[in-house]
Amino acid sequence: MEHSSHTPQTSDRPLRVPPLTWFVGLGLIAALAAVFIFNVAVSTVVYYGFIALMIGGHFFMHGSHGGHSGHGPRTTNADGPADATPTKDERGGHSGGCH
Repeated sequence: MEHSSHTPQTSDRPLRVPPLTWFVGLGLIAALAAVFIFNVAVSTVVYYGFIALMIGGHFFMHGSHGGHSGHGPRTTNADGPADATPTKDERGGHSGGCH
C-alpha cells in the first residue's frame, strides 16, 4: 500500500504582484514623501488622493467596455426573433452596465 504525501507543490513561475498593488503602493509612497519630505499639508494630499481615487475608480468601472469595440449590430434579439423591434438599451448597444 502506497502512501502519497500531500505536500504543496511549488510552481516554477515566480510570484506575480497585481498591477493595482504596485499602483496603490507607489501612490502611498508618493503621499508620504509629499507630507514628510516636501511638507505638503495632509489635507491637501488627502484631497488630491481622493480625486485620483475617483478618476482611477472610473477606469475600473468602465474597464469591461472601455473601447466600445464589442458594440456592433446584433443579429438576434434576446427576447424574440431577429426582426423584432429592439429595446432602447439594444439600440444604444448597452447591456445595462454601470450607467
